[in-house]
Order: sequence, then structure tokens, then C-alpha cells
Amino acid sequence: MTNRSWSAQQEAIFSFFKTGQGNLVVRARAGTGKTTTILEGITYAPEQKIVLCAFNKRIAKELQDKLKNPRAEAKTLHGIGCGYVLRAWPGSELEEDRGFRLALEAMGEGGTDVPGTAKKVANVVKRIAAMGKNMAPFGSQAQLEEIALDFDIGPDEDLEDQGYGLELCCKIAVKAMLLASRPNAYGQSTYDFDDMLFVPVRNRLVRGKYGMVVVDEAQDMNATQILLAQSLVKAGGRVVVVGDDRQAIYGFRGADSGSIDRLKTELKATELGLTITYRCPKVVVAEAQTIVPDYQAAPSAPEGILRAITEEALVSQVQPNDFVLSRKNAPLVGFCLAVLRAGKRARIEGRDIGAGIIKLVEKLKARDLVSLEKKLTEWEAKEARKLEAKLGKEKSASKIAQNKDMHATISALTEGLATVAELVARINQLFSDNGTNQVIFSSVHKAKGLEADRVFTIEDSFVIRHPGVDPTEEANIRYVALTRAKAELVFVQVKEEVA
Repeated sequence: MTNRSWSAQQEAIFSFFKTGQGNLVVRARAGTGKTTTILEGITYAPEQKIVLCAFNKRIAKELQDKLKNPRAEAKTLHGIGCGYVLRAWPGSELEEDRGFRLALEAMGEGGTDVPGTAKKVANVVKRIAAMGKNMAPFGSQAQLEEIALDFDIGPDEDLEDQGYGLELCCKIAVKAMLLASRPNAYGQSTYDFDDMLFVPVRNRLVRGKYGMVVVDEAQDMNATQILLAQSLVKAGGRVVVVGDDRQAIYGFRGADSGSIDRLKTELKATELGLTITYRCPKVVVAEAQTIVPDYQAAPSAPEGILRAITEEALVSQVQPNDFVLSRKNAPLVGFCLAVLRAGKRARIEGRDIGAGIIKLVEKLKARDLVSLEKKLTEWEAKEARKLEAKLGKEKSASKIAQNKDMHATISALTEGLATVAELVARINQLFSDNGTNQVIFSSVHKAKGLEADRVFTIEDSFVIRHPGVDPTEEANIRYVALTRAKAELVFVQVKEEVA
């Protein structure tokens, strides 16, 4: 796609940037040239000061390098928020452990000689307050309790037995959030990563200074990010919200999955669509249309290849730079190990996933792999009982399924090993986010934003049978998986299904 062949949809968006009144929502489907379109649209905007809000630093830099309008700049919302913090609290510095320190202060604890129980409580309070800062910056105790239950970040049974139940932890978290919003007695303070958003929003420090605010990837932003972005536009200015509601798959980490529709209503915005994909071939688009009916293939799109193979055939057919995608992590491990044994280079995307697995293994303190398996079984059952007691059977089903996947992943990783130390070494080796000419095994969440000529999907992993699952988010995950493929999509199925 070049700037000499814009579609009618793109021309309509450019027209809004030039002369449109009010606000705009651009519902941009996967691979539809969203970034190219928005960058081009900004070149026509007459506003004297424009900001393009990007999801992270890397993307912000890429966008800044591509912006052709000298009156526009690309920034992260964290970066913008940090500027307001530093203006309000001159001389303040980043403090990574601020949340933990303020949790202790909210408990009435301090100093260096803090009892072990207090440290455990402070860690729980810190996590609850952090989610509150991102999802409910003006949150009450009741709101924090609901968040803690939804994200399973409350106290464990040991802390509850010592009197630190969920209500008390959330009460302390409310106080910790209040402390985080204030400077110290000298008018200065420190701040952490969450405070870059929370402090400006909570203290209403933001003054609209931009004639146009463009919010990219709105479906992945949390409530506090959205509030900050809305505050940046000056009176009479315009807001352009860009995103794909069908790629909203990060609810588990606090993203506001309904942000696009909600913002359309709040902003009384016009809606324009980008539904023609320049990434996917026609056969892939046809498959994705069963989930997202308005998805369209470009007129010039190739037919592409859509086929099914058995799980046994995957190892021989997969090649370096192919993607192998799964809804869950556990199925990836066995396939990745089999590919490595076949002499092909491979990795599992997600260094942070690996770190989380190691953290659980170390927490269980197993002497050997036999006792580790026993402890994992006990851990899974205990967590299930706790979740069902707090949330009920239906609401807890999704989190219980995640724990089951974690157990299955660790069990698969122990294949052929003799010690826990060997297990940790294997996890560090397999779970990586770099390396070239490798078969890339990835969860769908980790593959979002990426693409490959050939994509294999582990079909059985997408069959979600437990109650309480959000059918819309599961469909979104499937849609994201399908639309990573640029030329060929291969369904990896059990032998009976292929036959």
C-alpha cells in the first residue's frame, strides 16, 4: 500500500482530520493499515498542537520518527503523566519500591526491622493499590475488594488466619493510595511507574493544552490511561480514538475492554471504520469473518493457503520464522521440546512468563521433581477451593483454568529432567523474547501486534469448556490468532479431527 492508492475508508478519515467537527472513533481491524492511516491523517490536521498517545516507549519513538507534521508529537501517556508529576513535585525521583514502602506506612509499620507477616501483608496491599491506581484512581474500599477478587490478589489463608482478611487489606490499600497521591512535608516526593498516571489523574493536575489528542490502541488501555488522555485536550479541541474492540484481550491485566464503545458515547463521537486488511489473504479473512463479519480482504489480496494437519505432522513441517500459536501455554512446551529434539532452533515467547513459572517453582520449595509434582497438585486444589469460596464457581472458573494451565506447563517442562535446578535452567533457556531464525512458539496474547508468513494454531487449546468464561474475549483471542497470518494458516488438530 502506498500513498497513491488510499482506500475510500482512508480518504474519509483524512477528510475528518482536515475539516471534521467534534470527535472521532476509528474502529480499525487487524492489518488494515491503522498506523499508516493515522500518521497520514495527522499531516492534514490544522491544530497547532497535536499529541499522538502511544502504548509504549518503543512505539512512541517509531511513531515520532514517522510523523510528518511538525506540530505533532508522539508520546506515551506515562511520559506525559510523569511530566505533570515533576512539575507538581519538583525534584522528585523514581522509586521502584515506593508502593511497598507506602503500604507499610499505611499499616503503621516502618524502618528496616519489619516483621515477616507485615512484609507479606504489605506485598498484598501493594498489589491491590497498584491495580486500584490503574483501574479505579478514585476507588473506594468496596471497589478495591471487587478488583482484588477479580484478579485474585488478596491475602492467602495464612494471612487471613492472622486477621488480615480481604476487607482489612483493601482498607489499608485505600490509605496507601491516598499516601501515594501526596508529596512529603517538603513538597517533594518520589513516584513509581503507576504513579505517573495515577498522581496526575487523582490530583487533577492535567490541564488541556492540545488542540488534538489521538489515542492509539485504545482497547488495550486501562481506565486511568483513558482519563489522562481525555484530560489532555483543551476546550474546543478534538479527540480521535483509534483501536479494535475485537482485539481487546487484556482484561486480565486491567485493560478497559469496553473503552472504545464507552468513549464513543462519552465524546459523542463520529465513527469511521478501517475494515480492509492489507495483511491477510482471502482464505484467512473468510475464516476471521465468522468472528468479525465486517472484516474485508483487500482487492489485491492473494488467495492464500488454509489447511489442517495432525499434531504429529507439526514437528516435521514447521520451519524457522513460523509462528505456532496456542490459547494456553502448556501445549507449547511439548511441541517446542519435540522441535528442538528434531534439530530445529525454537523458543517460547515470553520472558516474563518464564519468570512467573520460576517464581511459583521456588515458592513451592520442592526438593525434587517428584515432590514438586505433588506440591503442584496440592497448590492447584487449594487455590481452586479458595477461589470458589471467594468468587463462586462460575466467576472463579477462568482463574482456576489459568492455574491448571500453569500446573500442566510445569509438568511438561520437567520431561526428561532429573532435578529442580535443571528445570529452572530449561525455563530460562526456552522462554525468551529474542533470537532469529527460530520457530516461535507463543500464546496468542504474546503474539498480538506481530505477524508471520505462516502461522500454525494448536486448535485443541482454543476449546474452552469451563463455565464463567467470557465468550466475547475468547472469540477475540481466536480472531487475533487467525489474523497473524500473512500467507498461510495451518490448523493443527488431533488425527480424528483432520480425518
